[in-house]
Amino acid sequence: MSDLLPSSAEELAGVLGSAAAHRQPIALFGNNSKRLMAGPLLDDPIHISTTHLRKVRQYEPGDLTVSVEAGMPFAELQSLLARNGQMVALDPPFSGESTIGGVVASNTSGPLRRGFGTARDLIIGLTFATLEGKLVSSGGMVVKNVAGLDMGKLMIGSFGTLAAIASVNFRVHAVPEEFRTFLFSSPSLQSILEKRDAISGSNLQPLSLDLLSPAAAAQLDRGGFLLLVRAAGSATVLARYARDLNADETLTGQTEQDCWNSIREFTPEFFQRQDGIVLRVSTTVKELPSLLRLVSGPSITRAASGVTYIYVSSWDAVAPILKAASEEGWTVVVEFAADEIRRSKQLWYGPASPSRDNAFDMMKKVKFMFDPGSLLNPSRLYGRI
Repeated sequence: MSDLLPSSAEELAGVLGSAAAHRQPIALFGNNSKRLMAGPLLDDPIHISTTHLRKVRQYEPGDLTVSVEAGMPFAELQSLLARNGQMVALDPPFSGESTIGGVVASNTSGPLRRGFGTARDLIIGLTFATLEGKLVSSGGMVVKNVAGLDMGKLMIGSFGTLAAIASVNFRVHAVPEEFRTFLFSSPSLQSILEKRDAISGSNLQPLSLDLLSPAAAAQLDRGGFLLLVRAAGSATVLARYARDLNADETLTGQTEQDCWNSIREFTPEFFQRQDGIVLRVSTTVKELPSLLRLVSGPSITRAASGVTYIYVSSWDAVAPILKAASEEGWTVVVEFAADEIRRSKQLWYGPASPSRDNAFDMMKKVKFMFDPGSLLNPSRLYGRI
């Protein structure tokens, strides 16, 4: 069936309310750029897309805030802000295709997460439409205002299973005076991890600290394990980084930007080349060597946090990682995969604990509160909700 394309928040609420009144399952999405992410979409629901909700509701450059509708393309918002030397400090994958609502609902982020955080740190308010046909606003347009934001935070990372995001209010940041990236490469994983430890233990505060496996580094035309340290600021600040780091190579200007664009878009480019699976594995920083020694193919690690994205060609390659995760207590999420995999396999693996069980019980209660008939994007939240 054709997509329903509401063009206002009120129309979005009306469409949702009407579908719910008729007990019709609903597939809710933006531009559907992340259709291979998380749980599978339904086979025959009502399709509602927010791509016609693309207005700028309010922009106050001096107040460092902007409010936009959920269907605005993420790249279009960044282009608008760039005219005033500003940005939303997120760099999610699929940036050229994603809508604002899709970025927020999937809670995707990229290498800049170390310096600026995730959507939860940058959103100061949002408006969403419920299955009752109502619009609910949370937060505001003042950076210090956090009243009522918890309700809005439920929408971040919910994959549209609770309500439809209609608009989002962001705090924005000034684009740094200059970016510079310092590269370290080595055939030895241990050598690269020692360099990572030295940087993490220093007074330096890079915006990004990523570690690429040899197979991932090859996509950037480089060999061995690759550690990338991204810094930003004045010439004086960057000179301090250059002096303290004494890197193997330094990237500036368009070359530097292209490098990080390739890292940010590694996942969509992976799927352009082949079918496969992307795992997101969470470990402690100290456990990274144990994980990375299991990986023969491409992987990208947010080296300061212990989150690693592993790229494999088939489910057979997932088994040894799941076995190690079970033994070590790591969390593994099937982040992206074909529909067949997402329909037939468990998508979230983690150590059993009372706190985890309580968390899922709470999530189910929240789902029931918003959507008692489980009509809205059922199972989209990694097959769990």
